[in-house]
Amino acid sequence: MLLPISNTPRQIGTSIHLSNCAFILHSQPNLRARHQHATIHNFLNSPVQFMTVQRCYSVTALRLTRNDWDFKTHSKSALDSEKSISTITDVSESDIFAYKAQRWLWNEPSQLQRRYLKFNISSLIHAAEKALGPGEKCVNMTKLPEGNFNKTLLVEMQDGREVIAKLPNPNAGRPYYTTASEVATMDYVRNRLNIPVPKVLAYNTQAKSNDVGAEYIIIMEKCGGIELGHVWDELTGKEKTEIVRQLATYSVRLSKAKFPYYGSIYFSRDIPDIKGTEVDDTFSVGPTTSRDWVDDRRGEVDVDRGPWRSPQDVLTATIQRETACLRAFPISPPDRQQSIFNSANSYRSSISRKISVLEDYALVLPFLLSKDPAHTASTLWHTDLHTHNIFVHPSRPTQITSIIDWQCANLSPAFLHITYPSLLDYSGPKLPGLTLPQLPRNFEDMDKEAKKQARELHLAQSLWGLYRIFAMKQDPNLSSVLGYRDTLAGQIMDAAGAVFDDGEVHLQNLLAQLVEPETWRKVMGQNAPCPLSYSEDELTQLRDALEKWDRHVERKARVLDELGAYEGWDGAVEPGEYDAMAKRLEGARGRFLDGGGKTKWEGGESARVWPFKDG
Repeated sequence: MLLPISNTPRQIGTSIHLSNCAFILHSQPNLRARHQHATIHNFLNSPVQFMTVQRCYSVTALRLTRNDWDFKTHSKSALDSEKSISTITDVSESDIFAYKAQRWLWNEPSQLQRRYLKFNISSLIHAAEKALGPGEKCVNMTKLPEGNFNKTLLVEMQDGREVIAKLPNPNAGRPYYTTASEVATMDYVRNRLNIPVPKVLAYNTQAKSNDVGAEYIIIMEKCGGIELGHVWDELTGKEKTEIVRQLATYSVRLSKAKFPYYGSIYFSRDIPDIKGTEVDDTFSVGPTTSRDWVDDRRGEVDVDRGPWRSPQDVLTATIQRETACLRAFPISPPDRQQSIFNSANSYRSSISRKISVLEDYALVLPFLLSKDPAHTASTLWHTDLHTHNIFVHPSRPTQITSIIDWQCANLSPAFLHITYPSLLDYSGPKLPGLTLPQLPRNFEDMDKEAKKQARELHLAQSLWGLYRIFAMKQDPNLSSVLGYRDTLAGQIMDAAGAVFDDGEVHLQNLLAQLVEPETWRKVMGQNAPCPLSYSEDELTQLRDALEKWDRHVERKARVLDELGAYEGWDGAVEPGEYDAMAKRLEGARGRFLDGGGKTKWEGGESARVWPFKDG
């Protein structure tokens, strides 16, 4: 039975070995910082066996002794009693509550603070014991490798049962709503759609009133199986195809589940003040928990977050959100911007211009929305299906046993968030429609390395195409939805959601394409007049602005490529790579500011234009 929210704490555990009065912390960082989501990664099924003291987070374990922890009593009777863990009074903040998986090359204090979470370990353990039933005793608690948004702990009971405790960091999303929606979404997907998802045994969203002192979704059953990422590279093409087939089936179950409103899924009991948005007798639609409404300070503005009745309401609220951020904050973080600003020869962005472009977009929005209800239906989707969020059977790795990380999954217009599973992403041309790839005609004449690359591209393109074919066979609308986002109308509506960060000149260029008579008639399907118009002078200025913006987008991209980073990189690196990466960054800065002898910076602008810095 899933325990509802109440002021009574429902808690779980952490990796602490009690038999010898010592805590054992198991910790390992993610191999690479992900810009979007990361939760329970490695060691969900690893045995808790540690023999040595290792404080470096590039290794697997850390054993904490009495010097690290302050115990009031450690007698056998105390350990065997109901209050066996309540004697812990002092926790090493740097080991348990702080974020250790990554460091940052700029803005590190604020990044770490957003991931710092202090909670009461004793109460968490008692919550875990209570969730599993009378007589349960925790004997081990392991801190699992940290994701970007949560503390995750593996709790082992005396009888060998294991559960997962997950506590959201401050950066995870809106308090209360993020946890409440995640739990309800998992329950809905598991019990209504029959998709394999861990069962939640208990949860609590009342961080200020529960004994743990933090929100928690505890207690998820420990996932059966192993991460797909551990075996993906060893699977044959046929085995990977079977994984893709299952993912397509689960995707179709999501796409066919329709909802009366847009926002996020909740248990009706958890949003009692919202009426009329019921999905059924258990679930209702409430405010969105999408990261698009939280990241980059978007969670700080007072705007309508749903639930919304129509897709136009969603997109209008998005305009209001971006406008509110522009009026509340001077500028978004430079590392979140695509281009480079503040130099004499760069595109000059301004709040007034951003707002003006959003106003233009608002005029055409009613005409842009697709008339096909499949494109705009309120749809639930998992937007981060990479190999660490998919678990498979250890001896039958083509059988998916669990899909995790439903935090911030939401109900949006289908075309805005229905995408291919991220594990199928690849570098290279995407084939149109239902086309399947062919090896190059000169394949037999290629050298060994070229053949290897050709086979890899062929397999990647095949899996991409097969996903679309499998999905379309079960839901013909999915193929159309996947393609709609790439249309001019789809690109415009997608780009409008990021204007606070950057891209208003790109959005205005798309709008300028829209007002061309032939294009407008194609989008409209009729001869209704376009509410926008641009003079020749305005179009000339737009082309100049776009050329400058594009040029500096490319310059920033070259720096990121040189560093092996990705668009939107916020400076996160593995702790062991910090010094080396700092040197590489400084070298890249010097080359960037020198411009290869082609760029002359005026006055002190060289210090202003470099985007990868504190601020």
